[in-house]
Amino acid sequence: MAEDMTATDIANHIASDVHSGTYAAGAMLPAERDLCERFGVGRNVVREALTILHGRGLTTQEKGKRPRVVVPSLTKVMEGVGETAQFFFSGSEGLAHLEQARLFLETSMLRYTTVHATNAQIAKMLEAIEACEANLDNVEAFRDADVQFHRVLAEVPGNPIFIALHDTFVEKLMKNRAVLPDFPDRNRASNAEHRAIVSAILDKDADKAVETLTRHLTRNYGTYFRIALDVGPEAGARLKSAIQEEEA
Repeated sequence: MAEDMTATDIANHIASDVHSGTYAAGAMLPAERDLCERFGVGRNVVREALTILHGRGLTTQEKGKRPRVVVPSLTKVMEGVGETAQFFFSGSEGLAHLEQARLFLETSMLRYTTVHATNAQIAKMLEAIEACEANLDNVEAFRDADVQFHRVLAEVPGNPIFIALHDTFVEKLMKNRAVLPDFPDRNRASNAEHRAIVSAILDKDADKAVETLTRHLTRNYGTYFRIALDVGPEAGARLKSAIQEEEA
């Protein structure tokens, strides 16, 4: 190997070995000394390469042990992308782009769902609705169930890219919104729309389902933008902290 190989070059070589099966899931990677000899570089470069692999979700790292290979997962790989992208999505403009992308993606998937959803997938939506109904006064539990409802829409096409996008961006978006004082009432209205969406799916009425989902999503993010406009992000953060302390 060339002496001037970078940590990224080395990470790419090892990643190729993982994907080809040279290093199976659960196997330990070679010792740092062996990797240094293989690639003709120093220990610091190898350590940087291992850090890159860990960031890509291809290895686990326990203190004092060599990295182990994990089964490559698109969702896991995209977590690193999501961590970087959070800086872009932290401002109002970035959030608007994300919300628009989410609306486009979910309404498209919902049209597919009205035709192709299985009974088991519809049952999963109903389970999420029931969990939402049981936790109208519990912010975190309601949001978990809310996320699950929308995740089913991503699961129906059977495309792992849609699921990874949901897990990377939509879930974080939903769970990091400010908590509003009348959240139980808002949760109740939101869950009523979940029910209306499933009803439209059962009726094979794609237009009605998309109309309801569009109203559901645009109202929700419109509310949070209005709060930010009226009281600012600092007030929203203080409100969320106060409610969390009260629940504790």
